[in-house]
Amino acid sequence: MNNNFIDFKARWLQIANGEFEYSILFIKAWLPFNAWYCNSYPSLNNNDRRILTEIKTGNTLFKTRIISLLEGSDEDSIFFKHKLVKLHNQLELCKVPSATKPISFKNINFRENPHTVLNKTFRNYKFKIELITPIPPHNNRVKIDILNSTNSNVLAYLHTKYDLNNLKNNNNFKQLSESNQNIIIDGFEIVNPKLRESLIVTKKNQSFPSIKEVLFVNNSDLLAQGIIEILYNLRCILFHGEIQPNKDNLKIYEPAFYMLRLLIKSLD
Repeated sequence: MNNNFIDFKARWLQIANGEFEYSILFIKAWLPFNAWYCNSYPSLNNNDRRILTEIKTGNTLFKTRIISLLEGSDEDSIFFKHKLVKLHNQLELCKVPSATKPISFKNINFRENPHTVLNKTFRNYKFKIELITPIPPHNNRVKIDILNSTNSNVLAYLHTKYDLNNLKNNNNFKQLSESNQNIIIDGFEIVNPKLRESLIVTKKNQSFPSIKEVLFVNNSDLLAQGIIEILYNLRCILFHGEIQPNKDNLKIYEPAFYMLRLLIKSLD
Protein backbone atom coordinates (compact mmCIF):
# COMPACT_ATOMS: atom_id res chain seq x y z
CA MET A 1 0.00 0.00 0.00
CA ASN A 2 1.28 3.46 -0.90
CA ASN A 3 2.10 5.69 2.05
CA ASN A 4 0.46 9.06 1.43
CA PHE A 5 2.27 10.59 4.37
CA ILE A 6 5.87 9.83 3.36
CA ASP A 7 6.67 13.56 3.40
CA PHE A 8 6.34 13.44 7.20
CA LYS A 9 9.07 10.79 7.57
CA ALA A 10 11.94 13.08 8.52
CA ARG A 11 9.86 14.85 11.13
CA TRP A 12 8.72 11.56 12.66
CA LEU A 13 12.35 10.51 12.95
CA GLN A 14 13.00 13.67 14.95
CA ILE A 15 10.11 12.78 17.22
CA ALA A 16 11.43 9.26 17.66
CA ASN A 17 14.68 10.80 18.81
CA GLY A 18 12.98 12.63 21.64
CA GLU A 19 11.13 15.73 20.44
CA PHE A 20 7.52 16.39 21.44
CA GLU A 21 7.40 13.88 24.25
CA TYR A 22 3.63 13.89 24.73
CA SER A 23 2.96 12.15 21.43
CA ILE A 24 5.35 9.40 22.53
CA LEU A 25 3.81 9.30 26.00
CA PHE A 26 0.37 8.96 24.43
CA ILE A 27 1.57 5.92 22.48
CA LYS A 28 3.05 4.45 25.67
CA ALA A 29 -0.25 5.02 27.47
CA TRP A 30 -2.25 3.45 24.64
CA LEU A 31 -0.24 0.21 24.70
CA PRO A 32 -1.48 -1.01 28.13
CA PHE A 33 -5.00 0.11 27.20
CA ASN A 34 -4.70 -1.90 23.99
CA ALA A 35 -3.51 -4.94 25.95
CA TRP A 36 -6.40 -4.59 28.40
CA TYR A 37 -9.16 -4.35 25.82
CA CYS A 38 -7.78 -7.14 23.62
CA ASN A 39 -7.61 -9.38 26.69
CA SER A 40 -11.11 -8.33 27.76
CA TYR A 41 -12.71 -9.08 24.38
CA PRO A 42 -10.95 -12.22 23.06
CA SER A 43 -13.87 -13.16 20.79
CA LEU A 44 -13.36 -9.97 18.75
CA ASN A 45 -9.93 -11.14 17.54
CA ASN A 46 -7.99 -7.97 18.38
CA ASN A 47 -10.19 -5.89 16.06
CA ASP A 48 -9.70 -2.38 17.48
CA ARG A 49 -12.77 -0.84 15.88
CA ARG A 50 -15.16 -3.59 16.99
CA ILE A 51 -13.71 -3.62 20.51
CA LEU A 52 -13.92 0.17 20.88
CA THR A 53 -17.55 0.01 19.74
CA GLU A 54 -18.25 -2.51 22.50
CA ILE A 55 -16.49 -0.30 25.04
CA LYS A 56 -18.52 2.72 23.97
CA THR A 57 -21.91 1.04 23.92
CA GLY A 58 -21.65 -1.27 26.94
CA ASN A 59 -21.55 -0.64 30.66
CA THR A 60 -17.78 -1.04 30.62
CA LEU A 61 -15.22 -0.13 33.26
CA PHE A 62 -13.45 2.30 30.92
CA LYS A 63 -16.61 4.18 29.92
CA THR A 64 -18.09 4.28 33.43
CA ARG A 65 -14.82 5.75 34.68
CA ILE A 66 -15.13 8.56 32.12
CA ILE A 67 -18.70 9.20 33.25
CA SER A 68 -17.66 9.31 36.91
CA LEU A 69 -14.90 11.81 36.09
CA LEU A 70 -17.31 13.98 34.12
CA GLU A 71 -19.89 13.97 36.87
CA GLY A 72 -17.49 14.08 39.82
CA SER A 73 -16.08 17.02 41.76
CA ASP A 74 -12.95 15.46 43.26
CA GLU A 75 -9.41 16.41 42.25
CA ASP A 76 -9.16 13.79 39.49
CA SER A 77 -12.51 14.86 38.03
CA ILE A 78 -11.53 18.53 37.95
CA PHE A 79 -8.19 17.65 36.35
CA PHE A 80 -9.85 15.41 33.72
CA LYS A 81 -12.41 18.05 32.73
CA HIS A 82 -9.69 20.71 32.52
CA LYS A 83 -7.76 18.50 30.08
CA LEU A 84 -10.96 17.78 28.13
CA VAL A 85 -11.53 21.51 27.61
CA LYS A 86 -7.91 21.94 26.57
CA LEU A 87 -8.17 19.04 24.11
CA HIS A 88 -11.30 20.50 22.51
CA ASN A 89 -9.72 23.93 22.15
CA GLN A 90 -6.53 22.53 20.68
CA LEU A 91 -8.44 20.39 18.18
CA GLU A 92 -10.40 23.42 17.00
CA LEU A 93 -7.20 25.43 16.68
CA CYS A 94 -5.16 22.89 14.74
CA LYS A 95 -7.71 20.99 12.59
CA VAL A 96 -5.96 17.62 12.53
CA PRO A 97 -5.34 15.60 10.48
CA SER A 98 -6.53 18.20 7.94
CA ALA A 99 -8.95 21.08 7.51
CA THR A 100 -11.18 18.97 5.26
CA LYS A 101 -11.58 16.08 7.73
CA PRO A 102 -10.82 17.44 11.19
CA ILE A 103 -11.17 15.46 14.39
CA SER A 104 -13.64 17.55 16.34
CA PHE A 105 -16.24 17.33 19.09
CA LYS A 106 -18.35 19.53 16.82
CA ASN A 107 -18.55 17.04 13.98
CA ILE A 108 -18.03 13.41 14.88
CA ASN A 109 -19.45 9.99 14.09
CA PHE A 110 -19.19 8.40 17.53
CA ARG A 111 -22.21 6.07 17.67
CA GLU A 112 -24.75 4.19 15.60
CA ASN A 113 -27.41 6.53 14.30
CA PRO A 114 -30.43 6.15 16.62
CA HIS A 115 -32.72 7.14 13.72
CA THR A 116 -33.17 4.15 11.43
CA VAL A 117 -36.54 5.00 9.90
CA LEU A 118 -38.25 8.15 8.62
CA ASN A 119 -41.95 8.45 7.86
CA LYS A 120 -43.27 11.59 6.21
CA THR A 121 -46.39 12.72 4.37
CA PHE A 122 -46.19 15.44 1.73
CA ARG A 123 -48.87 16.43 -0.80
CA ASN A 124 -50.72 13.11 -0.53
CA TYR A 125 -47.52 11.10 -0.81
CA LYS A 126 -46.34 8.87 2.02
CA PHE A 127 -42.59 8.43 2.34
CA LYS A 128 -40.82 5.70 4.28
CA ILE A 129 -37.02 5.58 4.35
CA GLU A 130 -35.35 2.97 6.53
CA LEU A 131 -32.24 1.02 7.29
CA ILE A 132 -33.17 -2.64 7.62
CA THR A 133 -31.51 -5.75 8.98
CA PRO A 134 -30.56 -8.03 6.07
CA ILE A 135 -32.55 -11.26 5.91
CA PRO A 136 -30.72 -14.15 4.14
CA PRO A 137 -30.57 -15.03 1.34
CA HIS A 138 -31.10 -11.32 0.63
CA ASN A 139 -28.64 -8.75 1.94
CA ASN A 140 -30.59 -5.55 1.41
CA ARG A 141 -29.72 -2.77 3.88
CA VAL A 142 -31.74 0.22 2.62
CA LYS A 143 -35.44 0.32 1.79
CA ILE A 144 -37.43 3.27 0.44
CA ASP A 145 -41.13 3.31 -0.41
CA ILE A 146 -43.35 6.12 -1.68
CA LEU A 147 -47.11 5.62 -1.81
CA ASN A 148 -49.46 7.97 -3.65
CA SER A 149 -53.01 8.93 -2.65
CA THR A 150 -54.35 5.57 -3.88
CA ASN A 151 -51.66 3.68 -1.94
CA SER A 152 -49.91 2.67 -5.14
CA ASN A 153 -46.17 2.40 -4.82
CA VAL A 154 -44.44 4.98 -7.02
CA LEU A 155 -40.98 4.08 -5.76
CA ALA A 156 -39.84 0.77 -4.28
CA TYR A 157 -36.11 0.98 -3.74
CA LEU A 158 -33.90 -1.70 -2.19
CA HIS A 159 -30.14 -1.73 -2.00
CA THR A 160 -27.46 -3.67 -0.18
CA LYS A 161 -25.69 -0.64 1.26
CA TYR A 162 -26.17 3.00 2.12
CA ASP A 163 -25.12 4.68 -1.13
CA LEU A 164 -26.53 8.06 -2.16
CA ASN A 165 -25.05 7.88 -5.66
CA ASN A 166 -26.75 4.55 -6.28
CA LEU A 167 -30.06 6.09 -5.21
CA LYS A 168 -29.64 9.15 -7.43
CA ASN A 169 -28.85 6.95 -10.42
CA ASN A 170 -31.94 4.81 -9.93
CA ASN A 171 -34.26 5.27 -12.92
CA ASN A 172 -37.44 5.31 -10.85
CA PHE A 173 -35.92 7.92 -8.53
CA LYS A 174 -35.03 10.11 -11.52
CA GLN A 175 -38.65 10.11 -12.64
CA LEU A 176 -39.88 11.64 -9.38
CA SER A 177 -40.57 15.34 -9.02
CA GLU A 178 -37.73 17.48 -7.73
CA SER A 179 -39.57 18.14 -4.46
CA ASN A 180 -40.08 14.41 -3.85
CA GLN A 181 -36.45 13.71 -4.70
CA ASN A 182 -35.33 16.34 -2.19
CA ILE A 183 -37.50 14.84 0.55
CA ILE A 184 -35.93 11.45 -0.04
CA ILE A 185 -32.39 12.87 -0.08
CA ASP A 186 -33.03 14.78 3.16
CA GLY A 187 -34.53 11.68 4.76
CA PHE A 188 -31.66 9.58 3.49
CA GLU A 189 -29.26 11.77 5.45
CA ILE A 190 -31.38 11.51 8.60
CA VAL A 191 -30.93 7.70 8.64
CA ASN A 192 -27.28 7.88 7.58
CA PRO A 193 -25.48 5.10 9.55
CA LYS A 194 -22.35 7.27 9.60
CA LEU A 195 -24.18 10.39 10.74
CA ARG A 196 -21.85 13.02 12.17
CA GLU A 197 -23.11 14.86 15.22
CA SER A 198 -22.01 17.72 17.43
CA LEU A 199 -21.28 17.22 21.11
CA ILE A 200 -21.19 21.00 21.50
CA VAL A 201 -24.45 22.89 22.09
CA THR A 202 -25.26 26.55 21.52
CA LYS A 203 -27.22 27.34 24.68
CA LYS A 204 -25.72 27.41 28.14
CA ASN A 205 -28.85 25.96 29.77
CA GLN A 206 -28.45 22.85 27.58
CA SER A 207 -24.77 22.34 28.37
CA PHE A 208 -22.92 20.08 30.79
CA PRO A 209 -23.27 21.91 34.13
CA SER A 210 -19.83 21.21 35.62
CA ILE A 211 -17.89 22.39 32.55
CA LYS A 212 -18.19 26.15 32.10
CA GLU A 213 -15.50 26.91 29.52
CA VAL A 214 -17.01 24.84 26.66
CA LEU A 215 -20.69 24.09 26.09
CA PHE A 216 -20.52 20.30 25.92
CA VAL A 217 -23.82 18.45 25.55
CA ASN A 218 -25.49 17.72 28.88
CA ASN A 219 -25.34 13.95 28.50
CA SER A 220 -22.45 12.19 30.19
CA ASP A 221 -23.03 8.89 28.36
CA LEU A 222 -22.89 10.51 24.91
CA LEU A 223 -19.96 12.67 25.93
CA ALA A 224 -18.10 9.59 27.21
CA GLN A 225 -18.68 7.84 23.89
CA GLY A 226 -17.39 10.90 22.06
CA ILE A 227 -14.26 11.08 24.21
CA ILE A 228 -13.48 7.42 23.51
CA GLU A 229 -13.93 8.00 19.78
CA ILE A 230 -11.74 11.13 19.82
CA LEU A 231 -8.95 9.33 21.69
CA TYR A 232 -9.14 6.44 19.25
CA ASN A 233 -9.01 8.81 16.28
CA LEU A 234 -5.95 10.51 17.77
CA ARG A 235 -4.36 7.10 18.23
CA CYS A 236 -5.03 6.21 14.57
CA ILE A 237 -3.61 9.36 12.99
CA LEU A 238 -0.55 9.06 15.23
CA PHE A 239 0.08 5.33 14.66
CA HIS A 240 -0.44 5.75 10.91
CA GLY A 241 1.71 8.89 10.68
CA GLU A 242 -1.25 10.78 9.20
CA ILE A 243 -0.99 13.87 11.38
CA GLN A 244 1.48 16.49 10.16
CA PRO A 245 4.03 16.42 13.01
CA ASN A 246 4.55 20.10 13.71
CA LYS A 247 4.83 21.64 17.15
CA ASP A 248 1.27 23.01 17.31
CA ASN A 249 -0.40 19.82 16.08
CA LEU A 250 1.41 17.62 18.55
CA LYS A 251 0.33 19.80 21.46
CA ILE A 252 -2.96 17.94 21.14
CA TYR A 253 -1.37 14.90 22.70
CA GLU A 254 -0.59 16.64 26.00
CA PRO A 255 -4.22 16.73 27.24
CA ALA A 256 -5.00 13.47 25.44
CA PHE A 257 -2.14 11.73 27.26
CA TYR A 258 -3.17 12.96 30.69
CA MET A 259 -6.79 11.96 30.09
CA LEU A 260 -5.81 8.49 28.89
CA ARG A 261 -3.30 7.99 31.70
CA LEU A 262 -5.91 8.81 34.31
CA LEU A 263 -8.37 6.40 32.69
CA ILE A 264 -6.02 3.44 32.44
CA LYS A 265 -5.24 3.72 36.15
CA SER A 266 -8.81 2.55 36.75
CA LEU A 267 -8.09 -0.65 34.81
CA ASP A 268 -5.55 -1.97 37.33
